[in-house]
Amino acid sequence: MDDTLDDILDRLRRDGGRVTASRRAVIDAMLASTSHHMTAADVVDAVRADHPDFHESTVYRTLERLADLGVIARIQIGPGPAVFHLSVAQHDHLVCDRCGRVAEAPAGLLDAVAARLRREYGFVLDPGATPLHGLCASCSGSE
Repeated sequence: MDDTLDDILDRLRRDGGRVTASRRAVIDAMLASTSHHMTAADVVDAVRADHPDFHESTVYRTLERLADLGVIARIQIGPGPAVFHLSVAQHDHLVCDRCGRVAEAPAGLLDAVAARLRREYGFVLDPGATPLHGLCASCSGSE
C-alpha cells in the first residue's frame, strides 16, 4: 500500500498539486477502503473515522480538486450520487442493471468506438467516465 500511496503523492506533486493534510486524509481513506468506488459520503465517513472533526465541505472540495488533478476519477455509475475512485490504472466500468455489481474492464475497450465517434461526429468520448450498462454473467445466466 505504501508504494501506491507514494506513487499517488508523486503524481500529485508532478502534476502541480500540493500534498496537504486534507488531500492525504482523503487518499488514505480511499486506499484503506475495500471498495474501489466510494461516494463522497463514504469518503466523509472514512475520513471522520480517523479525524472526527474533519469538515464535510473540506472532503467535498478535496475530492473535486483531486479529480481536477487526475488523482481520482469521478464517475456516474447509475442513479444516485457519483462515485470516486483512485486513478491508479485506467479502466472502464461494467455495471449490472439488475444486481448493481460493478466490474472493471481493461482500458481501451472503447477505443474503436471513441475513434469512430470522433471521426464521424467530431465527438470526443471520455471512456473512463462512461460506464457500460447491462447484465453481469450471473444475472444474464451466462456463467
